[in-house]
Amino acid sequence: MSQVAADALTAEGNHLFQAQDFAQAADRFERATSVFPSHHQAWKGLGHALLCLGRSAEAARAFDRAIGLRPGSATALWGGALAHADLGHRIVAQNYLERALALQPTWTEMARGVPQLAPFLAYSARAGELLRRALGAHSGRRFRHATDQGRGIEVLRFADSPEHGEVTYASLGLCDHAWTDPALPRLEVLLGANADEPIIPQIVANVAFHVMDKDFFPEPGTIVRDIVAVLRAPELSERLPHVYFIDPAPWTIRMPLDHGPPRLELVTAVPVSEREYQYWKSFGPRELERIFEQSQVDLFDLHRPTIV
Repeated sequence: MSQVAADALTAEGNHLFQAQDFAQAADRFERATSVFPSHHQAWKGLGHALLCLGRSAEAARAFDRAIGLRPGSATALWGGALAHADLGHRIVAQNYLERALALQPTWTEMARGVPQLAPFLAYSARAGELLRRALGAHSGRRFRHATDQGRGIEVLRFADSPEHGEVTYASLGLCDHAWTDPALPRLEVLLGANADEPIIPQIVANVAFHVMDKDFFPEPGTIVRDIVAVLRAPELSERLPHVYFIDPAPWTIRMPLDHGPPRLELVTAVPVSEREYQYWKSFGPRELERIFEQSQVDLFDLHRPTIV
């Protein structure tokens, strides 16, 4: 059979698709791809029909074929973004969406109204790429807000960062919070440790949720009380219950991470003891950091004793 036959099957598939008979439409499109495997329209139509049938994995493969045949098809890229987003393939979905919107900028507002695609248009989507460039490959885990399950924050894990054998965790999503003072930069929080422990990403998520909820800008030299304490981690929550914020100097990343607008910066969270908190309260951040430096304490060591 020829392209002419595939064209006829594709036209029939389009008619069935418009009539919302997605199963029969998928059948015609699939037959068209069988008789003429390089038929872009048939692969794209198959992807859309399968997506409407809830068969996202098969739809993703069909859209991938369509995009491979015609990389400049905005509708195929859009469908591919939806299918891969359904499957949790964030990098592919974001790539396809960005390419679709580059071809059709007016679709941006439409994408903001699609739950699967809206997160890729948040500022955190750009921040995630910037963190990857600055710190390298990472894995991630999503945390839900304790009292609002509709809100979440990603916590990224970077192995061997900033040094071999150390680990860095970073929030991703805090930067989507716009502070009441619009002059303040957007932020993400880093926490480094010389040994990996399950509690660390929970601390990062807790910090991010707290500063968003309170609209508290965690500039270097400030402290938030009881961030670690409320997690009730055995021993750690009692020994280092609070979090002190410092510049991300150990990572040697030039700030701002993004000039924006909006501007994006990083801040480091360091768990501190009650006595260190009281010292900070009495003498201020410069004195606290001076005794940190004098004692040569390893602030990445979550098992360290208090230095005051």
